[in-house]
Amino acid sequence: MKKSSMKFGLIAVLLIFAIVPVLVLGFVGTFSVIKYSDNVRMGELTDVSLSKAGVVNTVFESYQAKAAGLSKMEDVISSAKAGSKDAESALKAVSDNSGDIYDALILDSNGTVVASSSGKITGTFENFSADNMPAVSGILSWEKYGFDTFFVSREIYANPDEKTGGLLGYVCLVISPEAENSSLFKALSGEYLDGNANLVLVDSEGSALNFDGNGKVMKSAEVDSAFVSDAKDLFSKVETITDEKAASANVYTKKSGKYAYAAGSVPNVPSWRWVGVADAGSFSSFASRTNIVVWIVVIISALLASAASFIIVNRFVGNMHSMLKKMNNINFEDSLSSMRFDVKGDKSELGTIQSTFNEFLDEVDLNSQRYRTIASLSDNMLFEWDFHKESMYVSDNLLAKFDIDPTRAALANGRFLDSLMNEEDADKYKRDINTLLKNKSKMNYEYQMRTKAGATIWVSVSATCITDRLNEPLRVIGVVSDIDNEKKMEMQLSERASFDFLSQLYNRSTFISMLTKELEHRGPNKIATMFIDVDDFKFINDRYGHAIGDEVIRYVADTIRKKVDDRGGFAGRFGGDEFVLCFTNQEDIANAEQIAMDIIDDLYLGHTTESGMLINVRASIGISYCPDHTEDVNELLSFSDTAMYFVKKNGKTNYHVYVPEDSESGEYINPEGY
Repeated sequence: MKKSSMKFGLIAVLLIFAIVPVLVLGFVGTFSVIKYSDNVRMGELTDVSLSKAGVVNTVFESYQAKAAGLSKMEDVISSAKAGSKDAESALKAVSDNSGDIYDALILDSNGTVVASSSGKITGTFENFSADNMPAVSGILSWEKYGFDTFFVSREIYANPDEKTGGLLGYVCLVISPEAENSSLFKALSGEYLDGNANLVLVDSEGSALNFDGNGKVMKSAEVDSAFVSDAKDLFSKVETITDEKAASANVYTKKSGKYAYAAGSVPNVPSWRWVGVADAGSFSSFASRTNIVVWIVVIISALLASAASFIIVNRFVGNMHSMLKKMNNINFEDSLSSMRFDVKGDKSELGTIQSTFNEFLDEVDLNSQRYRTIASLSDNMLFEWDFHKESMYVSDNLLAKFDIDPTRAALANGRFLDSLMNEEDADKYKRDINTLLKNKSKMNYEYQMRTKAGATIWVSVSATCITDRLNEPLRVIGVVSDIDNEKKMEMQLSERASFDFLSQLYNRSTFISMLTKELEHRGPNKIATMFIDVDDFKFINDRYGHAIGDEVIRYVADTIRKKVDDRGGFAGRFGGDEFVLCFTNQEDIANAEQIAMDIIDDLYLGHTTESGMLINVRASIGISYCPDHTEDVNELLSFSDTAMYFVKKNGKTNYHVYVPEDSESGEYINPEGY
């Protein structure tokens, strides 16, 4: 009797402590959920509206960027200045490439249409304002177009970058948002909050885009009068902003009558406000549904608490205490087999739980063995970092190849793979790992690592970040692959593709590519190029044979290579007997003419063939400078080539610095001055 009284007393205490707090929370939740649900619903309306408004902002930025780009085009500036239609093709190109732009216009400073992409609009611009042409207008009626829309404008100045030289006129883009393929139509389309809300653009007069969710333009008289009144109030309450980062903080919310609103401004567009419009009735229905859910949860919780009280008292208190004691005594450093429960044929619920736990341990142990077996059989080297245990697993083949201590290793502490890399690769590895953890994504990059044997090899590191249900990093699993042979072969093939086989100088494409980079990054420095052509090389080939001709080509290549090696310059062969040099050393450039004479003299000393025959080699050289002659790579080489041909026409075996008259006169000017 005493045990029964104690049992029912314990049950009563458990019921009081389990059910009463649940009921209290249910009543408190009922009164607070209505306000809370309104806040949640308004928060959802604000968040989704802000997201869609960001896309709308991008669309308006593209309109303004196109208008700004046109206003700086020379054809547009000259068209506005002269009142001509020279820029109509440029206007047509912009309007044809955009589903939003119905017409692109150039106006003079008096508002007269100078040019139109449609070619149909003439006379005075219908909505021209001499005092204030807005960058983006509100909704306007257009007699000539026959529909309501808006325009984007940008001033045209004689000097657009400084906005000086006088105002010549305006570029105006007439936007047609109702077109199904327009960017603004796509940005506004779509309902949210279970189909009870859509995004609307309104101007200061209450006119709206997409009020009915169909992307249509509606003047204020066509829109619900309740919305028009609220829209004008929202327009005045939301400040115009220019800072895109402040957009999320510049949101005004309001619940009025049958509508709920979240409104904000479009950066740099004072004539428009975006408004997320929702059915206010959906807020109340959401609260009602939430209250029903709350009470269902309360009732279920109360029933479960009651049932749990009986179960805990009747069957599980003693057994659970024993089970918890067993689990608390588990040493995670031991093998999984030491963690098993001794069930001994127990058919109770507790025995079933323990048996299920044992089966789970067996499966985990089997998977662990399978995982390690696969790792040992694979050529790829595996690693795994567990964030909860802060432990690193490294496959045996990775340990065999690289000097890594997994007990001290971590992903980004300088004691894992990065400890075996040079400084540049180590920094890159840490950045890649940090990006992987930040984005919770995948990575696949190549690095150079030092092996236990002291060799440096190329490896590929692929890794994946696995997250938990809260999207927090749970573990990183990676594969290290030895790609040294493939990488070195790739580098050899790439290097061979850059050189001329016979001369071992850069080939044409590589030389032009390198010269282009030098010109782009030269800063205030000069660059010189030489074009060298072997005189009478055909005679050498015909008289001595092509084998001797190849020896001469290699002799010329070796001679000119000495002029640029270890001095920052480089040389190439354009084919046949044509060679090119680039000088970047400023001292060499100052002495380029002397270097040219040295090359001529050195070549003329002659090449002694394998058979002992001496062949004197003569050459003609043309020189041009950047920026003195040009900053264009093709022109620079062409001028050197032209100067070389000038020498060819005037006696050969000499050099000449390019002058513009080379292409017009056959007269030879001796570069030595005598």
